[in-house]
Amino acid sequence: MSERKHPAGSRNASPRILGAARAVAGREGVGKITIEAVAKEAGLSKGGVLYNYPTKKALLSGLLDQMLAKHRELLGKVPERHPSRTLHGHLETILHSEDLDDDLSTAILAVAASDPRLLDPLRTELTGDLERILSGTQDAPGAMVAVLAIQGLRFQKLLNLPDGGADLREPIIERLRTMIDGLD
Repeated sequence: MSERKHPAGSRNASPRILGAARAVAGREGVGKITIEAVAKEAGLSKGGVLYNYPTKKALLSGLLDQMLAKHRELLGKVPERHPSRTLHGHLETILHSEDLDDDLSTAILAVAASDPRLLDPLRTELTGDLERILSGTQDAPGAMVAVLAIQGLRFQKLLNLPDGGADLREPIIERLRTMIDGLD
């Protein structure tokens, strides 16, 4: 049995490839993510990218998986016993995503445009989070208002929509935190 030859530099190139895909999306838009563009950005051959991500859909799924992993990491930073932990985690994910590569969020749009079924991991993650949120409160409508507000903040940021300006941003975040803290 002969050993399979791997394109030069292709082993363990996944983080580099995903970073290149985010860079292409951030600079040129999500629609410009192609295997060729990502290979050029990453300094790899097309075969090196295809070795790690055999299709564009696989690459886009990798971006979404990376985003979900970062979300789980940020959620994990909220103390276990914190009231409304999952809601606070979602809010903190949005607030601290500015510390991340902002263009990673465009993976959601890229995946949805490519094949809505690729969003199933996100749907599964959010379904579990929503179940935890609603089972941990006596005020399900209030919790849903907070969930919808957080989703609104996420999409406002994702689509770069007007947000009322810097003078309102912090008071809005504080009011949302207070609302979340007030849930039973």
